[in-house]
Amino acid sequence: MSDVQNFKYFCENCSIRGTLVANTVDLVDDEVKQLKQTVQQLSAEIEKLKAELESVRSTNKKQHDRIQSKLNSADQRDGQCASQTALINDIGKKLEVIELLLDLLDIGYDKLFVLGDFNINVASTQPTLNHVALTRINATFNLSVLPTGPTRITEQTATTIDLMITDSSDSVIKSKTCTGNTISDHEVVYLLARIKVRRSASQTIRIRNFRAIDPVQLQADFQTIDFQPFYESEDTTVKADLLTTELQELVERHAPERTIVVRDKHTPWITETIKQAIALRNMAYVLYSRNPNRARGNEQWLDYQRKRDRANSLIFAAKKRYAELHFDHNLPAKKLWSNLRREGIHNNAKKDTPTEGLDANELNRFFSDGHRLLQNAGQAQASTAPLHRSAIDRGIPEFNFRQTDNEEICRKIYDIQTNAAGSDKVPISFIKLLCPFILPHLSHLYNSIIESKSFPANWKKAIITPIPKQPNPILPKDFRPISVLPAISKVLEKILLSQITEHLDNPNAPLLARFQSGYRKRYSTTTALTKVVHDVYMNLDNDLCTVMVLVDFSLAFNCVSHEILGNKLRREFFFSQAACDLISSFLIRRKQSVRLGGVVSGERDIVDGTPQGSCLSALLFSMYINSLPLSLKCNYHLYADDLQVYISGPASEIDRLVREINIDLEAISRWADANRLAPNPQKTQAIIFNKSRPIMPQTNIIFCGEVVPLSTEVTNLGLKLDRCLSWSHQVNDVVLRTYNVLRTFRRFASVLSLATRRKLVQAVVMPIFMYADVVYYPGLSVALKERLHRCFKSAIRFVYNLRQRETTAAVRNSILGVDLPSNYRLRICCFMRQAYCGNLPDYIEEHLQRGQQQRTRCFIIPRHTTTSGKSVLVYGATYWNGLPNDVKQKPTLSSFKMSTKRLV
Repeated sequence: MSDVQNFKYFCENCSIRGTLVANTVDLVDDEVKQLKQTVQQLSAEIEKLKAELESVRSTNKKQHDRIQSKLNSADQRDGQCASQTALINDIGKKLEVIELLLDLLDIGYDKLFVLGDFNINVASTQPTLNHVALTRINATFNLSVLPTGPTRITEQTATTIDLMITDSSDSVIKSKTCTGNTISDHEVVYLLARIKVRRSASQTIRIRNFRAIDPVQLQADFQTIDFQPFYESEDTTVKADLLTTELQELVERHAPERTIVVRDKHTPWITETIKQAIALRNMAYVLYSRNPNRARGNEQWLDYQRKRDRANSLIFAAKKRYAELHFDHNLPAKKLWSNLRREGIHNNAKKDTPTEGLDANELNRFFSDGHRLLQNAGQAQASTAPLHRSAIDRGIPEFNFRQTDNEEICRKIYDIQTNAAGSDKVPISFIKLLCPFILPHLSHLYNSIIESKSFPANWKKAIITPIPKQPNPILPKDFRPISVLPAISKVLEKILLSQITEHLDNPNAPLLARFQSGYRKRYSTTTALTKVVHDVYMNLDNDLCTVMVLVDFSLAFNCVSHEILGNKLRREFFFSQAACDLISSFLIRRKQSVRLGGVVSGERDIVDGTPQGSCLSALLFSMYINSLPLSLKCNYHLYADDLQVYISGPASEIDRLVREINIDLEAISRWADANRLAPNPQKTQAIIFNKSRPIMPQTNIIFCGEVVPLSTEVTNLGLKLDRCLSWSHQVNDVVLRTYNVLRTFRRFASVLSLATRRKLVQAVVMPIFMYADVVYYPGLSVALKERLHRCFKSAIRFVYNLRQRETTAAVRNSILGVDLPSNYRLRICCFMRQAYCGNLPDYIEEHLQRGQQQRTRCFIIPRHTTTSGKSVLVYGATYWNGLPNDVKQKPTLSSFKMSTKRLV
């Protein structure tokens, strides 16, 4: 009965509320009840007869035979019971069909057409139960089966089972079958109907034109503002509000908000003249097609051709003008990429956030409170983890935030590239127009905040933009919350970030974990991957296998406890009480709302986490997770919340290695409980690197009580690793993504200028080739290198509009200055130059030993085999040593690149 109850609940909440629907549901409900009651009665009678037979079997043969005959009769009825049960299941399936019909009827369309193989012969003179059920459904929803004649004709039968059902039979012009089908014994059914296509309502948006602002007049108006109340106030929130109010009035005066109508997103270049030409073309074709004596080459056909060619030429010219206006390579970079994204040419994978079926308040509720459902109920209230080993008292002075000045503020303002406006609706581009006149006021405000240790309340209101994590997001967990903060707040955050970073990167006593590579100067995903892959290569070189687990945390940034973070700042990082108070004021009593399309949710209070979108957020999380490595015995590497743990040893001891890594995984789980983080074993990956055949340990990898399955390929910081580091999966990913991007480019390929096509490939396609290329390129086989090269040549053919088989030799160097293989070698040389100059982390430089002769500027190449020779730290050192000394001694990186290009 649960299916029927669910169906009734669906009907009650559906927009189609009619007597016919209710009667149909009641009818089906009563029929199901009656059938189930019959089944129960028959089952009880069978059991009773069986018991009676057993009781008299040994005493009365005659009575036994009589009861046996009764039992046989009951068995026949049992068969009927089974058929009745099957009928109930069949009715259940019909309920699903009815539910589907209700869904179709409730989506706002004017007409309904259902076509398909129903396997119900509506032409039969003896209707079946399915035929009766279909007739009831049609009568309930005012549907009718269109006449077509037999649709499945065999040597023995001719049935009508391929049906066309509609609620608008009066609009149907013709419904027939198409005979002569040689593919199947089913005939093709088709219909012609009069359908009026409804135009979608015009979409309007509210925008401000900041480009039309007169900077001179704006600055003159700003200087007339009376800032005396601003300087006299002692409350930082009041100061911030007064300044924000003045800025908002200037924004409203110089860039008033206006409403514009969004044109057709798919063909914005179509004008009324083009629409008329298209209509004339279509009319000419209709006249030709309706002529029973039509023939190619007659006057009607020639007239159609002329009108078709005119419409096509108008469309091409308009499309070309549109492309020249919106995609010219001389446009400002930000404007160009904005236009490309709007047309789906660039960054097509990250489409606009879908709004259908989503509720802004539901998303906001999940973003603010969803992480608490993942945290264990018994988590400790404070971390009991020991202090980080590098934070032992070495006479490090307490950290305090220092006062700022106009020069630093100006530098940080121009460092901000994103122009999104927060809750105050003042973008950073507007602040830049007011420089340098606004700098003294900002300096006074920021220094007041640092001195009072109080962050303004209105700066702690964020507007959340949900960014999809996957192509077709459905649930709230499929989105990543990005906080859009006030521009003035971002400048202060950058100032505080630089001061904290300077304190943490003290060369005499570094405070962050050694193998934490997230959001640190000289550190990157490339350096992290270089270290890990080099370790795996060296293990393979020594015939050792490596067990690696990539640990995932759910909603890690949202789970940060403000209380625990404050304790860590004091105990591990020597923050003064004043500095802790300012960070605490930045985090506590925050509010957020979600903007979904044109809808903004209500505000919700945030009691945990760091705001994603703030430059301070990632660094604060790195400090929060900093003590985790102390609980580990295996090798590890961190990139913010991305943790990888690995251990190596002989393949014969694989079970011991798994047990040891399980001990570390258990330690990670305990640490996460103590620090209120939520590990995600379902997204945690595990792999065993081995030179020979795959290894299957007897012991399972266990994380948070769940088995982590072994994979043959994992994704580590965006790089795809397979068990023997063949890099075939990585090359497949690069090639697939490149071809997908080129496919989106081809929509405007015919009207984009050569310079714009080149700029597109350089800015969008080449980063796909270059991400972590120094890590995997030395280990590629000849076949994989050739595959990358063929993909690169496809991009060149797009730029120069060449056919598939045309050679690219003459223009192959025009994209990167060199060919692709030479560019890879150039980038490896630049990586090794950074290592020689000490611009890479110490965990990279410890594997590179400089030669004794300073004038040669060479590395001592370590002993290696073919396997470990694929590491960039071996391959790159060999290539670096082969460069001339005068090239190695170039003073700047740019001059080094220019000289190396001529050699590679």
